[in-house]
Amino acid sequence: MERAVGDAARKCDLAVAAQFNETPGCWAWRGEVPYPAASTIKLAILVALFRAVDAGQADLAERVTLKTEAKVPGTGVLHGMSSGLELSFADLTYLMIAISDNTASNLLLDRLGFPAIGATIAALGLRQTALNRSFLGRAPRGDEPENFTSARDLVTLLSAIAEGTAASAASCTRMREILALQQHRDRIARDLPDGVVFGGKSGTLPGLCHDTGLIQGPSGTLALAVLTRNHRDADPYAMDARIGRIAAAACKAVGLGTE
Repeated sequence: MERAVGDAARKCDLAVAAQFNETPGCWAWRGEVPYPAASTIKLAILVALFRAVDAGQADLAERVTLKTEAKVPGTGVLHGMSSGLELSFADLTYLMIAISDNTASNLLLDRLGFPAIGATIAALGLRQTALNRSFLGRAPRGDEPENFTSARDLVTLLSAIAEGTAASAASCTRMREILALQQHRDRIARDLPDGVVFGGKSGTLPGLCHDTGLIQGPSGTLALAVLTRNHRDADPYAMDARIGRIAAAACKAVGLGTE
């Protein structure tokens, strides 16, 4: 794994963290360095939503009407859908995670509120993570705030989902099922061994290429986060392959795959 990480680190500013099963601590390369989070921060919204469901403060069957003023550009499909469309919170959650829909993410954020997301981040012990703005489909401009996270924080969050402690056991099971519906599979998931299931959340903005998720196999679960910025490859897709090689090497290091 160190070789794959070293190769990638020569081509970008890289941060990696990994934890296998419930082993204490985690392996990390610049794991506590804050990075602009891009869409990986949507994982905090996911956990906050299910904690609210557990507390009786939200319901996945609750419905919201899509309004023209709520539509934002960038990833997703709702910005191109008809105003007046009704969607459940379950629908919005799927769209937020599976295709990183910015409009769906903002609708959930509006319902939950920034304080609830901040409380979830604090409860999980995430030290470099902050949700400071909604999703606009672009990087911040001027004095606009940024959202931040670190590779170690993302692994901490994902490990809590894997271990059933991020929310109730039933909610954590449902979150793992939602993560497994991820449609962007050209980074961590691209070169994984047979016999594993991947679920996660990527993040992309100009100059940023992130991926994070849970890799589940017969021998256990690996939580992995790879954050990159300041790329030095001429090929804009080269970093996807580098992230894939890191993930494959991490699986090999812990013996994760078909037995």
